[in-house]
Amino acid sequence: MVKIDRQKLLLSLNEKFSENLSLCLPLAQEAYARVEVKARAFAVLGQIIREDINLTPSQREILPIFEEVFADVVLSIYFAGCVLNRPAESILRRALELGIAIVYLWDLPDEFWGWKAHDKDLNFNEMLEHLTRDCYRTYIKSLDTAYSGEDMFDEKETKRLYRTLSNTIHGKINTHIAQVPNRFKHDAAAWETNLDLIERVLIVLMDLSSKRFFKYFPKLQGKVPALSLRSKP
Repeated sequence: MVKIDRQKLLLSLNEKFSENLSLCLPLAQEAYARVEVKARAFAVLGQIIREDINLTPSQREILPIFEEVFADVVLSIYFAGCVLNRPAESILRRALELGIAIVYLWDLPDEFWGWKAHDKDLNFNEMLEHLTRDCYRTYIKSLDTAYSGEDMFDEKETKRLYRTLSNTIHGKINTHIAQVPNRFKHDAAAWETNLDLIERVLIVLMDLSSKRFFKYFPKLQGKVPALSLRSKP
């Protein structure tokens, strides 16, 4: 039986992942910058909303989710840079779910307390259905007279992203990497692909947030002037 030095194995993996990260970071700087700005803006938005003295108890409980989404996105970037693509995709799905949940739960305190205190699960498709209903858009229009009733976010794109990320979670065979040669080898194209995927998730979340939390966005733009909701500069 071959004796395995388990500590050496893990340290070797860590060395390889660190090398991958060092090779990735100088690449795709414009895409990386756009992702970083959007992720930071999402966290700052939560900080701005926190200053509102008129928030309900459930809304104050929801605020920490902004930081959680930010942390998940940063981890997704880090894993992608290390060429840990499946962990990057898995935690990115969590960021997408939680980002959508913020807006879904914001005006539904009973749903929030069911989720927090009674172990009720949130269903992603049900959240999307709620946020795309005509009556929900009419509600937002009653809050924001400048809102013209357009879609709150790109529903088709959001479903595509969720499907892609869910394939990793559910272990679809086309997501397996164990038999792929050089599966942990630095890949510049994969780094750019992962950054694009992360940015597309952030665009959905920021687009939705800009419509529900519209009154905070002028201050957000002041704090993060580089922010753009578009995928391309």
